[in-house]
Amino acid sequence: MRISIASCLAVVLVSLAAVARVAFGGSETPPVGPPWVRDFAVAQKSAIERGVPVFVYLTKTH
Repeated sequence: MRISIASCLAVVLVSLAAVARVAFGGSETPPVGPPWVRDFAVAQKSAIERGVPVFVYLTKTH
């Protein structure tokens, strides 16, 4: 069984497009709670200044 390069390339491109859509979708809003900061560097600097740990929310619902 031979698989063409074009077929493999098509599968790879479709897979990358799906991953990019999920990774860069940005449509989910954070849950109600603490004041969320979307920039990690800013959140880290603020936490260091206030002497508190950084809380990172990584869960995404689908």
